[in-house]
Amino acid sequence: MTREQTRASVAWGHVKAIGDEHGKESTARKSYGTFAGKLPALLRSAGLCQALHFLRAKRKTGKEQNGHNDMAAHLLRHLAEQLGKVCPGIEKDADKLCEKAREADLPTYLWLSREAVSCATWYARLAKSELGVELTDEPPPDHDSSAPPAEPEGPVA
Repeated sequence: MTREQTRASVAWGHVKAIGDEHGKESTARKSYGTFAGKLPALLRSAGLCQALHFLRAKRKTGKEQNGHNDMAAHLLRHLAEQLGKVCPGIEKDADKLCEKAREADLPTYLWLSREAVSCATWYARLAKSELGVELTDEPPPDHDSSAPPAEPEGPVA
């Protein structure tokens, strides 16, 4: 099996488990799909460390674990499991993944970043196809549904 097939297979198992565990209209399912869908772009724009720590900051503990943001923790653990297959020292542990990213030398950091983007792309694809989550399902944080639509600038032809 190629590395790409392995990434796809592991990601499919993770996304399918989220889909099976949570109902079709559940917020948790949509939340996971939204985090997964935005992760590749976040990795490219913010970098590996910031993207991982963004997901880590979204984790909830205790009574809040079944809520919306626990899906960030699931996605972070899933990514750690993926990267643990190719990078010794991570071993399916989200905290070890964050530590590895923070402490890596430049060549390792760049390689780990590329691996993370490759894995995250599979989660994004599968969240869309298997969970049916479109990024447009959730309005952006600054979206005000009560505001009238903006008027186009300039002459309309």
